[in-house]
Amino acid sequence: MVWVYCLLISLYMLYYRMEIFISIDGVLRNTIQKFDYHYNDAYLSGDLPEDNTFEYGVTEPIQNDNLLNSYKFQSKEEFEFFLFVEYPIEIFGHAGLSYSTTFTDLHKIIYENQEHNFTLIGLDELGKAKPATLFFLSKNGFLGNNITFSKSDDINKLWDKCDAWITDNKQIIDLCPDEKTAIKFNTTYNQYFTYKKEISKLTEIQESWSNYSEKTTTLISMESQKNVEQDTQ
Repeated sequence: MVWVYCLLISLYMLYYRMEIFISIDGVLRNTIQKFDYHYNDAYLSGDLPEDNTFEYGVTEPIQNDNLLNSYKFQSKEEFEFFLFVEYPIEIFGHAGLSYSTTFTDLHKIIYENQEHNFTLIGLDELGKAKPATLFFLSKNGFLGNNITFSKSDDINKLWDKCDAWITDNKQIIDLCPDEKTAIKFNTTYNQYFTYKKEISKLTEIQESWSNYSEKTTTLISMESQKNVEQDTQ
């Protein structure tokens, strides 16, 4: 009977602990907005040394796939020094939220889906960026248990460890295996690509693992009622 099948599926999902990754940048933190502010202040405010001959500048639209495509630096080394040595606490630690209720919504998801495991992912954070990110999470009262820092070169390995990933990053989404779930988080800086599953707030998630027990209970109840009605006709 249909209701028996639904019951078995619900019991399986109840005891199957899913691994769900959530990217810090984009989804929780508006890192690029803070980067843009300090780039303009450092290089475009007119306070450069008089002997500087390099022309700094910003190319629109700003996209999150590679900041060096939008912000001019004399070298990749200068870019990394600016980001990870000169301004890590200002950019990573004091960046604003992706939207005003980001952490309220994040904690709600974690609390209502305690049968699953949630991990925050920080990608390509070097030097002082890691402690700055921990400060950002602490400042905003993060209540979860798991935070992982990794590199973009290891995205495939990270996919091996999770079932679903909420991210604003096109590379992560492009590398999503067929049997797993990627959810694109829309921001100002990733409108250059689209995806079949998109959200602008964490509360918009409609996946089966979100509040799954409540949903399956309702489904079983409906299916049971339907079959009882059929049997009595």
